[in-house]
Amino acid sequence: MFSYLWLSTGKNYYRGDKPLQLFLSHLNFVGDSDLDALGGYVSTRMIEEAYYVDHYARPVLKRWSVRGEEVNYVQVSPSHLKTIYDLLKFGVVSKTITGERDLFYHFVSGYLISDAGFFCTITVTEQTAYGLAKYGNEETKALYLPNFLKNEKPWLGATFYTEVQAGSDLGGLEAVADRGTDGIWRLRGIKYFTSNVGLADAAIITAKPTPPRPGAKGVATFFAPAYRRDGSPNWMILRLKDKLGTVTVPTGEVELKDTEAVLLGSLDAGIYIALEILTIARIDNSTAGLGLARKALWEAYLYGNERRAFGKRLAEHPLYLRDLVEMEAKLQANLLLTLVAAKAFSDVAWREKPPYSQTYHYARLLTHIVKNLAAWASIDITRYSMELLGGIGFLEEFPLAKIHRDALVTAIWEGTSNIQSLDMVEVFYRKNGGKAFIEEVSSRINNLRDGEARHILSAALDNVKDLSRRALEDGVELHSKKLLSAVGKTAAATYYQEWAEELGEGWALALSKIYLYTEIAGKEIDSNLVKKGAEGLYWMS
Repeated sequence: MFSYLWLSTGKNYYRGDKPLQLFLSHLNFVGDSDLDALGGYVSTRMIEEAYYVDHYARPVLKRWSVRGEEVNYVQVSPSHLKTIYDLLKFGVVSKTITGERDLFYHFVSGYLISDAGFFCTITVTEQTAYGLAKYGNEETKALYLPNFLKNEKPWLGATFYTEVQAGSDLGGLEAVADRGTDGIWRLRGIKYFTSNVGLADAAIITAKPTPPRPGAKGVATFFAPAYRRDGSPNWMILRLKDKLGTVTVPTGEVELKDTEAVLLGSLDAGIYIALEILTIARIDNSTAGLGLARKALWEAYLYGNERRAFGKRLAEHPLYLRDLVEMEAKLQANLLLTLVAAKAFSDVAWREKPPYSQTYHYARLLTHIVKNLAAWASIDITRYSMELLGGIGFLEEFPLAKIHRDALVTAIWEGTSNIQSLDMVEVFYRKNGGKAFIEEVSSRINNLRDGEARHILSAALDNVKDLSRRALEDGVELHSKKLLSAVGKTAAATYYQEWAEELGEGWALALSKIYLYTEIAGKEIDSNLVKKGAEGLYWMS
């Protein structure tokens, strides 16, 4: 398919992505024909639709029907909705709910789809179906779960957590829930950020049962359909947000007015269930953010192979090539660690319920690490890819500007870097995650064959230990972000070096060394490393 906007159109973002395929093989993941077809669909139809919606067909809230009734209607273009249903037909939600595939399958699809708007709709749908399937009572599951599994026009989901005074601080929620004599819970309150509102057929909602208990332990988690049993709207949309990016998902404010809902799990486990469901979105945020980075860097590589300056192609200039290999090394290292974290959570998700095991908490630790690392890598790589295209990259009429605008939200959605830092240190110190991390990474470092890499990474791990001790002495919160960064980069470099040694290819060893030098050791890279690392880019041609 020819495109005036994209150079990578038709490349197949699944089959054609060599590092992705190598990483999936390394993690013993076997894809299927649907993932392969999804890679082709995204690189042709979806990227064009996402660009069009972003520029010319933004969602619009319609408050009133022709009969003068107040309604919950968000108008989107028919092709917008068709694209969402097309994406769901690849099984990116249904297969994980029926047990045909585990959650890792869904997380991989996030890297392929990656459009922050379209995939947000897919993410909150996965979260809603997952929460219902795992924690809903049998009657509620029998009534609603089949709707999410339909092949034609399956239900879409949403998550209503945030309030004006309570974003990441869920303990500050003011929305309340009362259980009536008929056994139905009714919710009241205002939710301030509600993604996929107006498209969602149901939502996961947090509220405090009355009388509300202070703090996070008072939070309960509910499932609510978009319409009551009498057919009237179960919540009212107050307005849609005017956002910098993620235009392809409508985000609004919602008023809960005796919203009929069903409790998920137990009242005492409410906050844990809400955060478990949130973990899916945090991993999706990471895989999709790196998918955006891949699309941007792919465009920059192809542009550099065509554009000529000073008598030769941009990609033939050493400085341009160095930029590409440094970004590629960062992308690959972060992607591998993100996939490791995604698999760790996927392996325990369906079988664990509160109170969780040490294995679950370690998966959580990895999730906080990659949520932070992947978001900043996505922002950095998409921004620099724009620069590599020069003025063309800055124009809204071409896709890199949109990709970067969408990437910016990955550091904000599902908890900022400060929140990830605080959540990480809670697992690191209180759940024994730090000890498990140091033992795991230390073992991997000791088994590396490259003596220089072993020396650099051992020093990096010693720095993690020193930071963790210093934080306890001087204040954990103050040092938490620096610790999160050190833990993340040390882990990423270790897993990446280990994989490169296992693969044994010169380009992989060069790229892993480039990441080690630039992100850990602060050491200058030479022309031989750049040239050898560049061999790991040729697959994008």
